[in-house]
Amino acid sequence: MQNGEILLFGDINIDTVWPVSEFPTPGRDAYAKSVSVGIGGAVVNTAIVLDKLGQQTGLLACIGKDIWAEKAAETLNATRINQAYIKVKPEITTGLIFLIVTPDGERTMYSCRGANVQYDASDVDEEVIKNAAMLHISGYALVESPQKNAAWRAVELAKKYKVPISLDTGLDPAIHNPQDLCRLIPELTICVTGLKETAELFGISNPEEAATHLLGLGVKTAAIKLGEKGSYIATNNESFHCPAFVVDAVDTTGAGDSFTAGLIYGWSKEMSLKATALTGSLLGALAAAVYGAGLVLPGTHEAIKFLRDLPREKTGGFEQEIEEILSVLEK
Repeated sequence: MQNGEILLFGDINIDTVWPVSEFPTPGRDAYAKSVSVGIGGAVVNTAIVLDKLGQQTGLLACIGKDIWAEKAAETLNATRINQAYIKVKPEITTGLIFLIVTPDGERTMYSCRGANVQYDASDVDEEVIKNAAMLHISGYALVESPQKNAAWRAVELAKKYKVPISLDTGLDPAIHNPQDLCRLIPELTICVTGLKETAELFGISNPEEAATHLLGLGVKTAAIKLGEKGSYIATNNESFHCPAFVVDAVDTTGAGDSFTAGLIYGWSKEMSLKATALTGSLLGALAAAVYGAGLVLPGTHEAIKFLRDLPREKTGGFEQEIEEILSVLEK
């Protein structure tokens, strides 16, 4: 078992989620019957799920000093996430995102990253990195400086103190700044990505080939997200296709972040590779079954209930791994 905090480096945003029947044509209106407002950002979502699973976490991130910062603090105060490393930049607004969700559960985001990109290298505390169990980085943290410089400072300190590093590449970072992602990837213990990302980064759109390429670069565990088809997980010793759990999906917001949380959690508890991948798959599926992200994302209770209620014929032959997951979650 890995001791210490999982440090998550990336953005804190306020998400406003607008479920609509369809996208309007340019110049026309779309109507939402309800709007939800809550905290978001990939690393925040991952941290919330980890916190609900009982894992110590801390956020390396930035907010402004405005009504959205108050909303973020109010939400985080309802968790055990360590907020001590969050920096306040009063002259800049807190990150704000409009998420448009269509009936198929797909979401489209309009983002103002605001204060997030102002996290500076001087904001990174060496002692905090030194004592971490893992440093997890969102690919968005590598898009723009000074946040990008701070991310690299954190990476260098993690390497200095032999702290494992995890990365969720994200598609936009792979498109807009592939150089920094490719520079970081060889340092990773866990790399979470998708086929669109590997196509952008390496010209590879086959999961087995993508995983093999990542492992060849030095990644210890490669996780290729395949959406409703599940994921492909590989190390140098084993690999397998992890199926998706079937749920009634209403909103994919936070599903990938929850999947990442499952992988980190499985790694921290030294689960088998298959159990780790299934934990990610389970949490990702449960996240897609609720509207929005943040505090509504799944945790221990939801995961245990789903697995306990799962009929044997729908376990896909993974009964042993499911029992392994339950034994950890129910401790």
